[in-house]
Amino acid sequence: MMPTHQNRKWLTEQYEKTRSIYKMAEIAKCHPRTIHKWMTKHGIPMSGMRGIAHTEETKEKISKGVIAANPTGMTGRTHSEKTKQYMSLNRRGSKNGNWKGGVTSKIRQFRRTKEYVRWRAEVISRAGGICEDCGSDENIEAHHIISIHKDITKALDKNNGMALCNACHKIRDRRQTNV
Repeated sequence: MMPTHQNRKWLTEQYEKTRSIYKMAEIAKCHPRTIHKWMTKHGIPMSGMRGIAHTEETKEKISKGVIAANPTGMTGRTHSEKTKQYMSLNRRGSKNGNWKGGVTSKIRQFRRTKEYVRWRAEVISRAGGICEDCGSDENIEAHHIISIHKDITKALDKNNGMALCNACHKIRDRRQTNV
């Protein structure tokens, strides 16, 4: 004998009565997706939200919500290759919001020097290998209180350093960037 939820006649009758695959699933003691699957297999049309027109007021609310969530109006769209190229060129070098005067390569070289490695080790050992913010002893890093991007002369000053775990270091750096 065929289970109830697979019977075309039963599905049609129940859907006309209840108009809900959820109620039908309760009656048949199965999952709503199972009802949906068998109704689709038998070609039984389901109304759902299709065909019901929104009121003008509802359309206005939806429009305002979409604009508030995405003021650029680019939701679901992509830029043309020409536009992407233009945007890329206009975000390079000194035009980029993260530009720090072209010192990145110099700072990378500086961080590889013996003096910097020694400064870093002294700052971490002074703190006992523990984060000075949260007390963690994992992933400890040396942090410059005054960024070396702002004042390179304080880069090796032991009083300008503190030991932070990776998580606290990210938070501090984020705060310094936003100031």
